[in-house]
Amino acid sequence: MRLPVSFRRNLRLLRIAHILATHGMAALAVRMRLFYPYVWLLQLLRGDELPKDLGAQIRLALEKLGPTFIKFGQMLSTRVDLLPMDVALELKKLQDDVPPEPFVRVRRVIEESFKRPLTGEDGLFAAFEEVPVAAASIAQVHFAELKDGRRVAVKVRRDHISRTIESDLAILELLAALFDRYFPEYRRLKAPQVIEEFSVTIRGELNLRAEAAHASRFAGNFASVEGVRVPEVLWDYTHTEVLTTERISGIPIDEKARLEAAGHDCLKLCERAATLFFHMVFIDGYFHADMHPGNIFVDEAGDIVLIDFGIVGRLDMKTRRYLADMLLAFLKEDYHRSAEVHLEAGFVPSDTDISAFEDALREIAVPIFNRSLGDISIAELLLSMFAVTERFKMETQPQLLLLQKTMVVIEGVARELADQANIWVLARPLISEWVTRHMGPLGKTEALASELRSQLLGWMQLPARIDRTIARLEAEGGPLAPETSRTTLIAGLLLMSGGSAWLAWLAAAGTAGGLMLVAGMVMAGGFALALAGA
Repeated sequence: MRLPVSFRRNLRLLRIAHILATHGMAALAVRMRLFYPYVWLLQLLRGDELPKDLGAQIRLALEKLGPTFIKFGQMLSTRVDLLPMDVALELKKLQDDVPPEPFVRVRRVIEESFKRPLTGEDGLFAAFEEVPVAAASIAQVHFAELKDGRRVAVKVRRDHISRTIESDLAILELLAALFDRYFPEYRRLKAPQVIEEFSVTIRGELNLRAEAAHASRFAGNFASVEGVRVPEVLWDYTHTEVLTTERISGIPIDEKARLEAAGHDCLKLCERAATLFFHMVFIDGYFHADMHPGNIFVDEAGDIVLIDFGIVGRLDMKTRRYLADMLLAFLKEDYHRSAEVHLEAGFVPSDTDISAFEDALREIAVPIFNRSLGDISIAELLLSMFAVTERFKMETQPQLLLLQKTMVVIEGVARELADQANIWVLARPLISEWVTRHMGPLGKTEALASELRSQLLGWMQLPARIDRTIARLEAEGGPLAPETSRTTLIAGLLLMSGGSAWLAWLAAAGTAGGLMLVAGMVMAGGFALALAGA
């Protein structure tokens, strides 16, 4: 018999309070009113004080609380805008390593998903290996063989994991609300929003069909990139809880000795890793956000093969231009320009003291760029940059936090493959070409054109929005103006917005003379009409 949901939740909260109290965080549990008479008694008996190794204690506590909390800790390890650097670094040690699911449950998940036996005459597979080759908190992977002889890898979601995660997410939401309530001095950390962001990520990992779609998109993006590939997805054998791909045979990219013994050129692999990263970030704006070495293999042909696309990051063109501009400024040691880039991108408030911000950027960048070439880390630079968030009220950019996490892995892989290699130097020709194309005159013209199209669309929608607002106000409090006046106002706004957008377009295209005069007259006429109808 299953216990009531509320009772199970309270038991879970009691366990959380106990773990916090026994890992040097009793004061936190007491202040959040988590069974505080019990926690207070524990604190009194233990003489509890804040531990010197707080980061390690938090890591141990999360490990005891299970898979959802471990994944939450892994996400927090990238949030140096929220946590002290030493705690964030300690949380990076969290391992998503759990015992495999019993095979009887794996069989049940597959057979219920496809409404067919696992093997046999009417089965999905000709053969299916019961022992998994990999197991994590959400899913595990088994090798199998199709009826046509193809060898495949089958990723199967753990039985009932969705229910477990939803239950834990509800508890995390409650804890975030309590933290926000009882620690008003830390409301700037936006605990409920952090949990909401985490919830979106982990729920996305639960949908293996969505992961298949990510893999398919990456395969298309890498079609023109030499030496990089993604295993083919077999859609007829893929479901929300089951993902089947071609089976790959390769060596993990961090096992340098095995790679060299197999005859692979490690420097060439390093160059391919640099090209891969550059292509994902700058060309596609769509990157693998869980690129630990266990998800990167080298096959017999020397191709880099990526797997496990549960988490992806996205960068729009504006963010990519910001990133390129910021990196160029840092590489040129132009810290004033780097500060300006942040201001122009809107990542820091417009009233920021640009001189003080420049000094802060210089403070974190100079020690990094004073190292030998092979030790320069752009990932560390980004991490340190996020750490100045609180001081300058810099807006958190989740997509850049994911990118920084990916950079750490790629830079680490590059150093393992070639000691003194630096992916930024290897990718310099690609970056230079991209910058020339997208940051030069043509790229700036395209960016302006894109911005103008966006502005024009906004202006064209303005009269309709005003009309809806006026209609709503009239419905609430009676007529505001005669119908004819309102029509005149809307017509004037439409002409004014259209004329201004046309004028801006002509200016961007370098047009002069009569057309600009006509556009100006249309804008002025619209302004006059709007005044008459106001």
